[in-house]
Amino acid sequence: MPRGGSGVKRFFTACCIAILIGAMVGSASAHDIPQAKRRNHPDHVLASGPPSSLTSDNFNVLGHNNLGGGSPHGDVYFFDHEGDVGKHAYVGTWSSPCSGHGVKIVDVNNPTQPRVVGRAGGRTGVSNEDIVVQRIGSTDVLAVGVQPCKAQGGAGGLALFDVTDPSKPSELSFLPVPFGVHELDVVVKSSGQALALLAVPFTEFYDGYFGTNLGGEFRIVDITTPTDPAPLSDWGVIADSEMEIVAGNDEVSSSFQGIGDYAAYYAHSARAADGGNTAYVSYWDGGIMKFDISDPTDPQLEGHTTYDVGDDGDGHSMTPLDVGEKRYLLTNDEDTAPWSSPIVTSSATGSIEYAGIEEPWMPTLLAERGPTSGDVFDAGDGCQQSDFAGAAGKIALVDVTDPFYVGIIDGWTHPCTIGSQALRAIRAGATAMLSNLIGPDDAWPFFRSGTQVANALAKEAGNFVVVQVSDIDELADEIRAAAGPVTVTLTPPPPTQGYLRIFDEDQTSDANGDGIQEFAQVGKFDGAPNVANNLTPPAGTWTIHNTEVNGDRAYAAWFSNGIVALDVSNPTAPSMVGQFVPPTSPRFASSQGVGPAEVWGVAIDPETGYIYASDMRTGLWIVEPTGPAAAD
Repeated sequence: MPRGGSGVKRFFTACCIAILIGAMVGSASAHDIPQAKRRNHPDHVLASGPPSSLTSDNFNVLGHNNLGGGSPHGDVYFFDHEGDVGKHAYVGTWSSPCSGHGVKIVDVNNPTQPRVVGRAGGRTGVSNEDIVVQRIGSTDVLAVGVQPCKAQGGAGGLALFDVTDPSKPSELSFLPVPFGVHELDVVVKSSGQALALLAVPFTEFYDGYFGTNLGGEFRIVDITTPTDPAPLSDWGVIADSEMEIVAGNDEVSSSFQGIGDYAAYYAHSARAADGGNTAYVSYWDGGIMKFDISDPTDPQLEGHTTYDVGDDGDGHSMTPLDVGEKRYLLTNDEDTAPWSSPIVTSSATGSIEYAGIEEPWMPTLLAERGPTSGDVFDAGDGCQQSDFAGAAGKIALVDVTDPFYVGIIDGWTHPCTIGSQALRAIRAGATAMLSNLIGPDDAWPFFRSGTQVANALAKEAGNFVVVQVSDIDELADEIRAAAGPVTVTLTPPPPTQGYLRIFDEDQTSDANGDGIQEFAQVGKFDGAPNVANNLTPPAGTWTIHNTEVNGDRAYAAWFSNGIVALDVSNPTAPSMVGQFVPPTSPRFASSQGVGPAEVWGVAIDPETGYIYASDMRTGLWIVEPTGPAAAD
């Protein structure tokens, strides 16, 4: 009973990872782990709904090119080659369908008539979503994060192309990287040294469970000689830090710890600053991590953003905003679930708040039912109807083992499914179920109970809700150790999808005592349409994705909200001052629907202030901010 309404959905590929662990132990190469048996980062799914109409609030449309080809589009990067070559936009392509169309190179010297003049990196079995162009020596170099598509399983890594003549790109080198490069940045230091900063998701998961030696997920590569890229260092949150799990008790020890529907610690993107002496790495539930990379062979973690109980995490990307001597971090949470993560408290644990999750396969969510309290009935593993005798009128506490680890951890079993446990609790008259996930990870939404149980739940559940917590947080232990009856309260925070957060680097603390400074959140913007306080938004993808800054204006690529212009002259209180939403077309209608808009990327021409927006269906749009949407 999955819920719809979100265009970008997160899911685990746990059903594809029933691995014979004996075949993996001792492996030192990613090639020894079959592509179909990997646990992957969240995937995008284009929303299928009504088409978008053109919105141009304080924007003028200058030009458009649908870019041709059979792949939806990824990020966009603007680069001025200067001289006769001039200005070009580079647009990546996505993995579904995995058509191997590479990077599309667009001449934008006449912004009213953008022309595709070249392509780079077209190869079957891979996607090329994220791109950067920088001048290294006398060569303009296009860096592409290459990722294998899940079905076709091409080779992932860092691809470098000579685009000094953008109409004739030529490959300079290809550096294989385990599982591919999700996002990247390139910076050329004043010394002339060129560095590629790479985000390589989930290598630490395989090192931890399959005996591989793939290395850390934040990687630095010297590309000063782009024909011969040289890896300098790698860093992983598990191997190289003592960071405490957000909203938890313990040090991060598994990639799938964290908060929200997709609890995870993994490197999603990287961005250079301060002339190549600083890197910001978006580490999903680990927030945005700041590194001193003045010695790129030895990156040093200096601090990170963090989340509160009730947040969903999902730190996707960031951009720095410098105001005088003060730096703010504008961070984007890619959270596509309209509900928020429940907060669980109990009489056994006093004021301590525990992070929970909704189980969206239930007919009713806690966010719909509202705050729920009741006495706890301990049903143990809940695999027999007799386990629930006496649960009537109470909240059933039930242990469920994580099915993901069957075949990964020796001897791991999954005695019964969470759906069957919920059905037994309902039939016993319980009012709700507090599911306690047994395993190394934090809670995550899964069902795997079959059609018969799903149909029975649809008929019998009523307003019964299931909230899951993780055993590693020890709430269940505290409840069971308490003398006498225990009451629990399940509280749903206001619903929201991903939005912009603002952090002040000068305000730091170490609230959890893990020795790592946490930057203070000082502002947010969640006021774009369909983002906050709406459990049933129209079909679309209403989370923020990427943001860029020009002076005192920020421009956010916000998927179905198009480009949202923000006045950030007061960074603690950003306000919306314009919006551009492209009209959709029937392109990809047979596989992806006709709409609404899905604006992935945003780039800025600093000379003109023109905005370049990449829409997954309709290609490249060039728009001019006007009035209050224009930078001062």
